[in-house]
Amino acid sequence: MKRLILQMVGISVLVGIIGLFFVSEPLIWVKGLAFGTIFSILRLRLMDLSIKKSLRMPPKNAQNYAASQYMLRYILTAVILFVAALEPSISLLGTVIGLFTLKGSAYLLLITEKRNKLDL
Repeated sequence: MKRLILQMVGISVLVGIIGLFFVSEPLIWVKGLAFGTIFSILRLRLMDLSIKKSLRMPPKNAQNYAASQYMLRYILTAVILFVAALEPSISLLGTVIGLFTLKGSAYLLLITEKRNKLDL
């Protein structure tokens, strides 16, 4: 999980630096990107905790718990996007890209692990 988080931050920094060349207000861009990335890290942590907890439950309870946690994470994501859309000092595009850093990091992790297995 630490590797995923480090990759998320790395991707966010890289995208942030590249984005600085294309945006008119750099502070708003960076705040949006940081807002989305921080929430992505929180979402990853919530996912980790809910998986660990559901593994200790009976199957039916685990299924209900996992579904409720899934919905909670999506509701929180909607709230974050809503706040970013209403707050003029936070870039909505930066927030959306920050939210996608988890996916980018997961894909990057899969690619590097596959490449490492092929090198062996």
